[in-house]
Amino acid sequence: MEGATILLVGDRTRAAACDLLNRAPEGWVVTIDAPRRTLQQSSRFWATCGEVARSQVSWAGTQQDKQSWHDLFLSGWHVVKEKPPRLLVGLEGERVSLVRHTHTLSQAEMSDLLDYTSAWCAMRGITVKE
Repeated sequence: MEGATILLVGDRTRAAACDLLNRAPEGWVVTIDAPRRTLQQSSRFWATCGEVARSQVSWAGTQQDKQSWHDLFLSGWHVVKEKPPRLLVGLEGERVSLVRHTHTLSQAEMSDLLDYTSAWCAMRGITVKE
C-alpha cells in the first residue's frame, strides 16, 4: 500500500478516505489538516512583494528586492501574530532568522498575511494590484 493525500470535497472522497484508513497497515500515521495556502494566494503574495520592490520604497536605508520584501513581510506578520522568528547565530557567525515558510501556512493564515501586506502598503501609499 502507498501513502495518499485526499482532499475532502464530498461523500465520495470521504468514503475513499475511510476505505484507505480501514486498509492501512498497523503503525501507519493518519494526519487530518486544514488546506494549505493556494497557488493564487502565493502568486498574489509574490506579486505584492514585487510591486513593493518596484515602488523603490527603502527599508533600513536601502531598497530591497522581491525576496527581501517576502522575508520582511513574513517576519513582520509573525511578530504581529505573536509568533516572532527565532534569531540565532549561524554556522559562520552570521545572524539567522528562523521563521515558518509560506508553503506551510493554511489558507486562513495566508489570507491574514495578505491582509497584513495590503495594510502595510496602504499605510505607505503603495498601490497594489488585486
